[in-house]
Amino acid sequence: MKIVGLDVCKDSVVAWELTTIPRNFRTYFKENKRHGVDPLTFKANAEGVAGLLALKPDAVVMEPTGVHYSWIWAHICQAEGITVIWAGHQEAVHYRKQHKLPDKNDQADALALAAYALTHWGEDDFFLQFEAGNVARLRQLWLQLQSLNRMRSPVVNRARQQLAREFPEAALSKSQISAADGMEPMWCWLAGRERNLKRQSFYYDKLWEQSIAKSYGVEISTFTRRLANQLCDLRDWEMEIEVQILEILSAPEFKVYRQVMGRFGIGTRPQALLISQIYPVTKFESLGRFKRRLGMAKDENSSGDKETMNTGNGSKLCRTQLYLWIFDMIAPTKARPDNEIGRKLGKFYDTRKAQFQDNPELWKEKAIVRQQEKALREFKQNLQRSLLPMMSKEMAPQVEAMLNLTMQSMQLSLLSSAKEIAPGAKTQDVKKGFGNLVISQTAAYGCRLLFKELKKAIATNSI
Repeated sequence: MKIVGLDVCKDSVVAWELTTIPRNFRTYFKENKRHGVDPLTFKANAEGVAGLLALKPDAVVMEPTGVHYSWIWAHICQAEGITVIWAGHQEAVHYRKQHKLPDKNDQADALALAAYALTHWGEDDFFLQFEAGNVARLRQLWLQLQSLNRMRSPVVNRARQQLAREFPEAALSKSQISAADGMEPMWCWLAGRERNLKRQSFYYDKLWEQSIAKSYGVEISTFTRRLANQLCDLRDWEMEIEVQILEILSAPEFKVYRQVMGRFGIGTRPQALLISQIYPVTKFESLGRFKRRLGMAKDENSSGDKETMNTGNGSKLCRTQLYLWIFDMIAPTKARPDNEIGRKLGKFYDTRKAQFQDNPELWKEKAIVRQQEKALREFKQNLQRSLLPMMSKEMAPQVEAMLNLTMQSMQLSLLSSAKEIAPGAKTQDVKKGFGNLVISQTAAYGCRLLFKELKKAIATNSI
């Protein structure tokens, strides 16, 4: 079997072909590294594609980073009957470091990818699963919506700056989306868009007539009106994409997923993203894998006397949407779903909030302890760097033991005087930090419930 690892660049890919796993990666790379003009760097054009296909690989392996640049290569390979597999970025980095391949080297990255694929061939758990069809389309449309949102923000900001001088009474207006036609009334009025909602148009007509800017001869500029027109166009575009998302979500295979997520109070947009990541849920044999896919699994990241939990793996987009779901639908008591799921999530959130945020002595003490532990770690590291190099090998263990005893004594002393140091912790910052922690904990708990309910619903509907 011939595997080709592809390190994707903006307009090209760097390839490395393997049929067997090297015994010594570092030596193998030094002996086979290509210098000068690389014959296995292929541009994204007809000649480059022909060069890649000439290698006749059984499979190609890539990372999903720079997904827009890698998409065309994956599409071409699949069209040519070549298997395409995806390795997670963290897994590829760890594999490369484990085998002491050089960092920031495209050829080394391609070699690591090819070898990783050969090492774990046939073991699905070691690779990312990208679904075709409706699932892939859902994710693509969701990402397009996110892009439109990012495009809107600078236009809105610039338009509001204009309004501050031309129509100050409307400059900070929220202009919430109308339930009737999905548009934003203020931008429609500024752009001169015809709408059936006369009442809202009349509101801005009257507001403009009473504006201090108009009374002093200021007019709304063409520049402002064109910005408003651009915002209306972007909103039209958003609604077109939302219609496409709803059409896909109405497919029979997603019915159970939407019903379950609806009970959790998860809206249409987040549903589209989550379903694109977890469908079908039967592929997840454990809660850990499910949470990891959604960016909610905690991995231990310990070094020496420092222990932390890292949530960097998985989908950052999903983690953000889950955080916003708790913030919007569970944290506000009135917004919670009126069902068993809503009550469970609400109780969990309220308990954590009472434990951390509503108990000033507890959250202040915990914040101080964290500050002290960080200071002690840094102090110990500084002592080690300054003392240990001057000691003989025989004395080093004794000095290390003495340092540990000293640190323990200092920590006990600092903990006993925690209340005296309390003014050093900023109340607002600490409250915000623990507020974020409560939301993150509730989102993780929500993932656990979601996994359980989806599994139950799928099993019930399959009988």
